[in-house]
Amino acid sequence: MATRRDLIAVSPERLERLAGFTKVPKHSALFPKKAVPAGQARTLQRRALATAASRAQPGPQPPPKAIKAVRLTATELAKLRAVHESSAASAEMVAQKLNPDLTLGSVYSALAALGYTRMKAERKARLAKAKDPKRVQAQWNKIVDGAIQAYAAGGLRGLKEADLDRFSSELTRNRANFNTVVNIANSARDVISGAAGGPKAAGNFVTVYDAIADLFPVVTPAPETLCDRAIEGKYTKHFSRSFSLSVRITYWCPTWSNPFRTCTSTVTLAGVSFSLGLEVGYRITCCGATAWGQAYAQACGTIIGITVCAGCTAKVVGLAGISRTGSGSTCTYGLGVTAELKCTVGGVTVFYASVPYGWTITGPCPPAVLPCVSVG
Repeated sequence: MATRRDLIAVSPERLERLAGFTKVPKHSALFPKKAVPAGQARTLQRRALATAASRAQPGPQPPPKAIKAVRLTATELAKLRAVHESSAASAEMVAQKLNPDLTLGSVYSALAALGYTRMKAERKARLAKAKDPKRVQAQWNKIVDGAIQAYAAGGLRGLKEADLDRFSSELTRNRANFNTVVNIANSARDVISGAAGGPKAAGNFVTVYDAIADLFPVVTPAPETLCDRAIEGKYTKHFSRSFSLSVRITYWCPTWSNPFRTCTSTVTLAGVSFSLGLEVGYRITCCGATAWGQAYAQACGTIIGITVCAGCTAKVVGLAGISRTGSGSTCTYGLGVTAELKCTVGGVTVFYASVPYGWTITGPCPPAVLPCVSVG
C-alpha cells in the first residue's frame, strides 16, 4: 500500500523565501455612489459573482511533447502505483522522484506492456484451438513487431521478443501493480485510433479548468471612523478542491487484427485533493477598498535534494465594488473578490480555477460630498 503524502502548507512569512516568489499585487475598487435597497444589493452581488464564474473559460492545454519510454521494472511500476493510490498524487510524484517527463515515460511503457500482455493471452487462446498454428505464429510475429516499433518510437530501440516478455513478466508478477495499469488504461476517454506509421510517442499532462462561485459573503464589520481613516486587517479564506491528475497520450494499443494500432486518449493517473487558506489583507474606507493575498501549499517541501516541487497556490487577482445599501449613519458595502487557485507539477499546470466570492462590509455611510480618488 502506498504511503499517503499530504500537501504541506507554507506560512505567508515563508513565502518570500520560496524560489520564484513575486511581490503580492494589490487590487482596488470603489463602491458605487448610488445606494440601492438591501434586497437588490444581495441580488446584485450574487449576479456579479455568478457572472464572474461564467466568464472563466477553459484556457490552453500544454502542447504534446515527445515521450521517452523507460525499461519497465518492478520499481518503476511501484512508483506509478504509489502515485495512483495517493489522494495527493502530485505530492507523491515528488516523493517518488517522478518529474513529469519520467511519469509520462512510465505510463507509456506500462500501457505498451499491458497491450503486449493482452496479446500474449490472445495468442495462447488461439493456439489452443488453432487448426493452423503457423498462421497464428505469423500473426504473433506482427504483434511482436508492433511492440518493438512502439518502444522504438519512445526511444527504446533494439529490443527483442525476450525484452518484451521481461516487461510483461514485471507487469504481471505483482497483482496490485498490474491492477494499477489496468485501471489507468480503462480510464481512457476521447480515444482516437491511429494506424501504423502514426505519430511518435507523445503526450503531456492535462490542465483541469474550473470556476467556483462562492455566493455566501464574508461579513466584515467596520468602525465608525471608516470615512475618516482607513482600517486595515486580515482574514483567511479557506479553499478545498479535488481534481483528476490526467495525461493526454499517444501509445500502442494493438488488437489481434490490427497489431500496429495506436491510440491517443486522456487517461487518469490519480485523484488529487488539496486544501489551503488564503490570507487576505485589506484596506477599507467608505469610498472603496484594496485587497491582496497569497497562499501556497508545497508538497514534500522538507525532502532534501528534490528540485521538482509539486504545489498549489491561491492568490487574489481582482476586486470589484458591487453595491452600497443603507442611508444615514449605517451602510453596507458589497465587494466581489476574485481569487485564483493553481496547482503545478514540475512547471506544468495541472489545475486552474477562478474563484469569485462575496465580501460585505458594514460601516458608516459616506458624506453627501466625498472625493473618492484613491483607496490603495
